[in-house]
Amino acid sequence: MSTYAYIQQRNASNRKARAFLQDLLTEGPQTYQAVRQRAHEAGVPLSYLLTAKRSLHVESRKSEGGAVWNLPAAA
Repeated sequence: MSTYAYIQQRNASNRKARAFLQDLLTEGPQTYQAVRQRAHEAGVPLSYLLTAKRSLHVESRKSEGGAVWNLPAAA
């Protein structure tokens, strides 16, 4: 695979992961385990999911059931 093709594929995978996470968290806060399970079912690898989390500035807080992810409040 050429460098250009690799970059195009990587960018497409990052867009897919961002769209997935944005859509999922628009429904409301989700536990990390639920996000990981849904990402796995959607074919989104963990590395792309974590990149999407940083890109979207997803907030993570600890709770009794584990970490909970949610979108930042609108400014």
